[in-house]
Amino acid sequence: MRMIIKPLLMISGLALTIATSDLYANNLPTKNQKNYSSSQKIFLQAEKALKENKFNEYRKIRAKLDHYPLASYLDFDFLSKNLTLSNRAEIDKFIKFQRDSPLANRLKYRYIDKLAKDKELSVFSDYYKDHLASSSNAKHKCLYLSHQITKGVAVNKLYSEIKKLWLVPKSQPQECDSLFKAWTADGQLTHAVAFKRFNKTAQSGSVALMNYLKRYLPTKQQYLAELWSKVRKDPGAIAKRNFFPQKDYKYQEAVIAVFAIKKLAWGDRDSAYKTWRNVQKRIVIPKELKTDAERTLFLAQATENKPGALTWAKRHINRYLSDSLVSHWKLATFLRAEDWSSVIEQYDLLSENIQKTNQWRYWYAIALENKKVFQKSAPILEQLANERDYYGYKAAVRLKQPLQLNHQDSAISSDVIKRVSAFSNVERAKELFALERYRDANREWRSLQKRLANKDEIKAAAQIAHDWGWYNQGILTIAKAKEWDDTNLRFPTAFKYDYQVMGKKVGLPAEWLMGITRQESAYGPFAVSGAGAYGLMQVLPSTAKIYSKKLGVKYGKRSDLFAPSTNIEMGSNYLKLRYDELDNNPIYASAAYNAGKHRIDQWKGFGRFPTEVWIEAIPYTETRDYIKKVMTYRAIYALKLNKKDTVFEYILNTNTGDDSIAQCAPVTSGAVC
Repeated sequence: MRMIIKPLLMISGLALTIATSDLYANNLPTKNQKNYSSSQKIFLQAEKALKENKFNEYRKIRAKLDHYPLASYLDFDFLSKNLTLSNRAEIDKFIKFQRDSPLANRLKYRYIDKLAKDKELSVFSDYYKDHLASSSNAKHKCLYLSHQITKGVAVNKLYSEIKKLWLVPKSQPQECDSLFKAWTADGQLTHAVAFKRFNKTAQSGSVALMNYLKRYLPTKQQYLAELWSKVRKDPGAIAKRNFFPQKDYKYQEAVIAVFAIKKLAWGDRDSAYKTWRNVQKRIVIPKELKTDAERTLFLAQATENKPGALTWAKRHINRYLSDSLVSHWKLATFLRAEDWSSVIEQYDLLSENIQKTNQWRYWYAIALENKKVFQKSAPILEQLANERDYYGYKAAVRLKQPLQLNHQDSAISSDVIKRVSAFSNVERAKELFALERYRDANREWRSLQKRLANKDEIKAAAQIAHDWGWYNQGILTIAKAKEWDDTNLRFPTAFKYDYQVMGKKVGLPAEWLMGITRQESAYGPFAVSGAGAYGLMQVLPSTAKIYSKKLGVKYGKRSDLFAPSTNIEMGSNYLKLRYDELDNNPIYASAAYNAGKHRIDQWKGFGRFPTEVWIEAIPYTETRDYIKKVMTYRAIYALKLNKKDTVFEYILNTNTGDDSIAQCAPVTSGAVC
């Protein structure tokens, strides 16, 4: 679908936190050194001396730390300052003896980069050769391959690697020029290869590079560059009667048409389909391209609840069955229309794997219930009601049954915990965590996970992280063990008092605040997202500055957001602000926390439906999944706090959205308006 614009304050949650696990604050204000152990203090002194290039002082302090877990970090920093050929033996020794640490490869990559800059290509190639296949550094690849030619390796033995370097929709570094020249001179730059790169660039690269590449195309094909330039600037240009000359490359003209239509589809939906119908009257669109275009047109129509989406979904009910996104939007479209027969028909056509998902099981049961087929719907709902899941909780509330926590402790022996605790990665991670070096601690933990031999050791590692108060790492690690029922590790109740106090202050349930936190940062007080949001509830410093006075929250600098109490106060007040602005609707407020209030104001206009249907029809997949998770986590935390939460009753017994729906033109046969 389209690019998701991040809201002003909040980000997407756990999925993004996992993806950016390196982005933990590594330069927080250092706590008072009187809280550090003597070894930690000596380590910091050595680090300071090394940073200031006081090498004699550094060596004296370093000598006191031979048995300290983080001594290798000092050695790494020292060697990083001395990446010379004369120091090669020491570098190799470090890489060998620190092979279980992330520092080994980091030093190796630094050395490779330094050798490349110094044009020490023979030694560079010795280190780089094992990384050629996995490396994404084009400059290094070109230097290595060029050096192979210098050594006498025949160009034809390097064709495959050179071709991969050339076939990218962007300019490559100048280190590749001589390589490409030799490759081209050997007759490898054919029209077919040139067109492949041209087509990639036309669709996702710069227009300047595309226009440069057209010189490598046959003369008859070069007019395509002009067409691409026009649609890249204005996709609507294809509506002009004489836009497509219908020359020798009609298939490529169709590719351009579909590219433009897919761009137009996410703007004015009605105009996009009108343009699509007109284009098809003027040029022939091959079946596979037509399928691609109509898929996008349907998704765009369905997200805004255009009437033609239902017509298309019914007409194509037996197509796109393996496309999970299309299947979802067919379902959402049928639910909006209360077309229960089509829900049942669609379900029967799906693969067994998709049928087994809780989403489809639930809605199939509801469709059967609405068709009065209770003997088939009841058993499905009964089974779902036993699960700790968004759809399981909805089923339980429908059946007036209690929600299930289904907690089961992970069986972790003290012997295994002791063994895992002795791993060098754990020892280093513990010290790094204590010193608030979270990025490095995360790197150590990833290296540790490669060393863990079995599920028991993974569970032990999760427990160790949890016991340190490194809750987000505990959550991520226990997930690798697939111990889904250990709700103590998966749903920590850390900072419970802060949430309860703040919940009372702002008038929101503590479990809701905790559910937001669980999704946003997985309970990582020092988490920093790629978007720059900080702390437990993922607050942007820029927005904290804007809202602090309005919300009455004391805020001075971004590091304040790492303090759980400050972060919880800011996030809770912001959620309350959105809740008050958005009709006291917990679904609106949670969605606004993720996608921004302006999105909710837009989505409300797509129609008024039962709240559970409105949730299924949230246009952004990210926000739709976010809501389901936050509501589920909210219910889980209510169970853990021994509280009665009614959010699922709200979901099942209210309507959400506005009555005004943007209409579109009448549907013609086979059309999506």
